[in-house]
Amino acid sequence: MSTELLFLIATLAIVFYVWQKRRHSFWKRHGIKEIGPLPILGDTVGFLSGRMPFFDQIRKFHQTPGLENEPIIGVYLAYRPALVIRDLELIKTVMIKKFSYFNNRKLQTDPHHDALGYNNMFFVRSPDWKELRNKISPVFTSGKIKQMYPLMVKIGKNLEDNIARQENNSIVKIKSLCARFTTDLIATIAFGLEANALQDPKSEFFHHNQAIFTPSFSRGIDFAIIFMLPGLVRLARAKVFSKSTSNFIRSTVNYVMAEREKSGLRRNDLVDILLALKREAAASPDKNNKAKNMDFLIAQAAVFQTAGYETSSSTMTLALYELAKNEETQRRLRQEIEESFGVEDHISYDRIQEMPYLTKVVNETLRMYPIVGYAERECAQPAEGERFTLAPHHDMELPDGMPVYVSAIGIQRDPKYWPQPDKFDPERFDPANRDKLNMDAYMPFGVGPRNCIGMRLGLLQSKLGLVHLLRNHRVKWCDKTVKTIEFAPMTAVLASKHEIYLRVERVAA
Repeated sequence: MSTELLFLIATLAIVFYVWQKRRHSFWKRHGIKEIGPLPILGDTVGFLSGRMPFFDQIRKFHQTPGLENEPIIGVYLAYRPALVIRDLELIKTVMIKKFSYFNNRKLQTDPHHDALGYNNMFFVRSPDWKELRNKISPVFTSGKIKQMYPLMVKIGKNLEDNIARQENNSIVKIKSLCARFTTDLIATIAFGLEANALQDPKSEFFHHNQAIFTPSFSRGIDFAIIFMLPGLVRLARAKVFSKSTSNFIRSTVNYVMAEREKSGLRRNDLVDILLALKREAAASPDKNNKAKNMDFLIAQAAVFQTAGYETSSSTMTLALYELAKNEETQRRLRQEIEESFGVEDHISYDRIQEMPYLTKVVNETLRMYPIVGYAERECAQPAEGERFTLAPHHDMELPDGMPVYVSAIGIQRDPKYWPQPDKFDPERFDPANRDKLNMDAYMPFGVGPRNCIGMRLGLLQSKLGLVHLLRNHRVKWCDKTVKTIEFAPMTAVLASKHEIYLRVERVAA
């Protein structure tokens, strides 16, 4: 090796060392408590080594020994400084009161190679997100959901039929069963299609929904870049949706929209909203309207389909796991279900909303297992006018573009707010205990204007699935049931690392 080359390598190494030391001294220079980064990896060794999912890495920051009482913690996502907020009042300030400074997520996707990821409402940036949310939110009003409810009940009965066809005392992969139920629900209420996931083991809808969240090395790399290193997204061509899944969603939505336009049928569902956006764009050809691009419309359907499928099925799965573990809790819930059905063949929309113990069970499940697990925002400082600071905790002005993180699971498992946080106890949410709760420490659907738009629908899906599954059956642990939930390391959302098996026992009428 030549002397010149050795000199160049040594110079580059020194430059990199100095640059990295400078980057990793950011929080110390500003007088904010930090964890203490490792070279290159920063504070994210667990996530980058594939040992833990991103939301759990954020939880680890939240629970750092010695920093339990700090309102803010400085961390390094590899080379990039970021802030973890632990103080509930400061969280409200960032997410709600001073939202104008934090109206974007830091997450980014590739506009050229992942159009469905880049254009959907979860990732789209200000000011487009607000207009888009206002136009899509009518799908999720109580009135519209109530109109959808008879379609949902039909899928609930299909779930009952599916379980009834299985041999009594079968050992069931419970996540697969719940995910087939939510796949059929979303296909019906969003697109007016029959996915037949509960009837057909090879359902194409189910296969593509599953593929998005199934842990794999390649998906783990994509999500690592999207979550933590958004500046590399275009270079790495990281994708939210794989090519095959994107093609399936495109063909499905194109078909449904074309059929709806041809027939003139109106269902007041997501497809009708997308068609309205398409007509609005066509009526003003001179305006720069994103809805002229079909992928922009399809992207909204894609996030509706995938988010609705995963969040509710995981909530149902983890609720059933805890109910199998807590027999008395399950007995009380089954009793309420039996009393609610009475002589009717189904539970009305109003009645299912009024089932107090069911609501407590779902709320407690979401406390222990908030499916997304964290919230994040990007600071946008104005060129002129008042700048955002970390007052009253610090006088520092956050740099423009700084990512800010909140650990939902860390806060919801914090003994400061939730005594015995690892105990499944639905009575926490009993109205009689309301004065003991700090509901600012409960954020399973996010916080502020960019919280989950489908919260009402997601809760109803989970409740309906539990009602129909437990109406004539009870779930029990078996020899294959995992004793504790470990989180899958390479997924975008909270999921069990191991398959959850439960014994499903038929109950005599």
